[in-house]
Amino acid sequence: MRNLAFGLLLSLLAMPVIAADDCASMKGCERKFCEIQSELTETNASGGNAFKVAGLTRALENAKAECSTASLKSDLQQALQDAEQDLAEYEADLKVAQQDADAEKIAKYEGKIAEERSAIDALEQQLSELE
Repeated sequence: MRNLAFGLLLSLLAMPVIAADDCASMKGCERKFCEIQSELTETNASGGNAFKVAGLTRALENAKAECSTASLKSDLQQALQDAEQDLAEYEADLKVAQQDADAEKIAKYEGKIAEERSAIDALEQQLSELE
């Protein structure tokens, strides 16, 4: 475990620290690598636990080994379908809450709908950047 931590420290010192804002200007797999690396760097800087560091390290290695534009598109399309399904469910729940005149549930589902629409917009934006 000590050797793993030391190796991670050396690899982090050898790599330039990339801010999360810099990742936004990247596309595709490079952006994915950047985002994972940024989270790993942040976790190490805050004294994160070894399990999270190991998980992020493994995620970065897997991403570098398996990432492709096609796989990213597929993942984004699946996430988009899931989000659209969630949105439809929240809209159905909102209609029920409106019929019941349940103000608390109406507010709850309106908030969830807004969040889901925002997530859908972000996913569509990411997908369009890959095309």
